[in-house]
Amino acid sequence: MRRIALITVLWLAAAATPASAQARLPSSFGGWNASDSGVYLPSAGVEQILGADTPIFREYAVQSAERKTFVQGAQNVTVTLYRLRDPSSAYGAYTFVRNDTLTPVPLGSFGCASRDRALIVIGNLLLDISGKGARPPDADLKQLASALNRTADHSPFPTIGEHLPDQGRVRRSEHYFLGPRGLAQFLPLGTDDWVGFDHSAEVIVSRYHIADKDATLLIASYPTQQVAADKFARMLRRFLFDPPGAVPSGQTVLYGKRVSSIVAVVAGAPSRDAANVLLDQIGYESQVTWNEPKQSFSDPTITSMVVGAILGTGSIMLLALAAGVGFGGIRVLIKIFFPNKVFDREKQVEILQLGISSKPIQAKDFY
Repeated sequence: MRRIALITVLWLAAAATPASAQARLPSSFGGWNASDSGVYLPSAGVEQILGADTPIFREYAVQSAERKTFVQGAQNVTVTLYRLRDPSSAYGAYTFVRNDTLTPVPLGSFGCASRDRALIVIGNLLLDISGKGARPPDADLKQLASALNRTADHSPFPTIGEHLPDQGRVRRSEHYFLGPRGLAQFLPLGTDDWVGFDHSAEVIVSRYHIADKDATLLIASYPTQQVAADKFARMLRRFLFDPPGAVPSGQTVLYGKRVSSIVAVVAGAPSRDAANVLLDQIGYESQVTWNEPKQSFSDPTITSMVVGAILGTGSIMLLALAAGVGFGGIRVLIKIFFPNKVFDREKQVEILQLGISSKPIQAKDFY
């Protein structure tokens, strides 16, 4: 019962912790100062800020959302900070929110901005800064990013984007997904999990311009080749892949291939040859590196064995000598500084004698 009571007290104390204790946005950065205390929302309340995008952000495992207003003179900006599960989730949310009006800027791990808005990824944190008329300059935003960088998660970002071909790709059209709702926004083939996010799939989608037409390339990465083969077989049964003859009216035709644990699908290509322009550039290479140090073992020579035995025996003898001298020295010092206290306790020792010897034995003879 005491343990249950203690847990209850700790839970109530945690629940009573003010939101400011968990807030990460600073009170000022650059020449900008917070005009209010802001609002901090845990995962259960982020819909107050995200609105209709809440289900998609939940696919990216959003942990909390925080918003403050900062002012500098007559200007004011709204800064929203999203904390996600890891850098992969933050990068995915960044690609979902980013649009064509934002151009890359050297801020954080990933950043893009326009005249009145900026998006910055800092580890597992996503910053969304928007202002009326103008946003803070890059120098001020770098100070804000630096302040948040100390508490961010710096595990690696996803590498699936390295498989995207460069030829024909529309700039800033990459979108990274961890759930079916977000994917359906950019590739409307179904709102259910037809890719396999329930099997730890990660997906990146990008637009391409091939054969004077726009096409969409999807690349899905799976934990194993077996999972990739199973999911690709299900796609082949569900969707219309590379039909012979003319493309049926009103149907979406897909072209795809699997390479090891990678599945690539092209939608919107006018022909198989056009789709192959993209598919042929996608490969998967495994490398095995042996980096263990080389070892060579041989029997020791008789000389080294004899010398080793002599040195080992000598070390043991020196250790025994040092221990004996140390013990004797300590005994002498104790007798000098603490007489009749430890060793010379004649009155506390009784000796039974047979009387054979002419000289009686005294207790001090033992010490």
